[in-house]
Amino acid sequence: MLYVLDIDDTVILERDYVYSGFCAVDTWLRKNRELTGFLEKAWHLFETGRRKKIFDIILDELGFQEQGMIDNLVRVYRGHKPQITLLPDAERFLARHECQNLGIISDGYSSTQWAKVESLNLKSKVDRIIITDDWGVDFWKPNPRSFVTIQTSLSPEECIYIADNPLKDFKAPEALGWSPSIRIRREGSLHYNLSTPESCTEITTFDEIV
Repeated sequence: MLYVLDIDDTVILERDYVYSGFCAVDTWLRKNRELTGFLEKAWHLFETGRRKKIFDIILDELGFQEQGMIDNLVRVYRGHKPQITLLPDAERFLARHECQNLGIISDGYSSTQWAKVESLNLKSKVDRIIITDDWGVDFWKPNPRSFVTIQTSLSPEECIYIADNPLKDFKAPEALGWSPSIRIRREGSLHYNLSTPESCTEITTFDEIV
């Protein structure tokens, strides 16, 4: 059996990566522009549900205007080395299985996702890793290319996808005839409040997978 895992809100909480990125931006602003207070303001906005224009809002609040600054901060955020670790149950799951029986399919900006792979040392834990953005945004889920590629010569019934987002994660594996997907519904995940598709099995921890 090939277990294929997502990264965000599956083996890590996305919010942990976001906090790591905010810390990197805060450090950059303190060092390069002597601006303080970014981290606290950014995390407050995120915790209250804000997902877009966070950098713009905070720089406006701080009264800081500099052409190109938002682009600079986005580069810092996406290019930083994430201070993240595998969630304990995910680490136990990976340790219980042979490398050749594990894979990763993850959306997100390529450099960002590969930085997560590096920080989590996933190359030593799983056999196959596909970051869909390496092919371009058109190949993000639910495009089936990544699933067809990682399946190789296995039959569909030998493959299971484990992920968190009901809006896009499970459409391709279901259409390809993979074994029923597993939706992991973690407290604190960005899509926690979305219902699990009837075709999926819902879990809250990898420890529930026998």
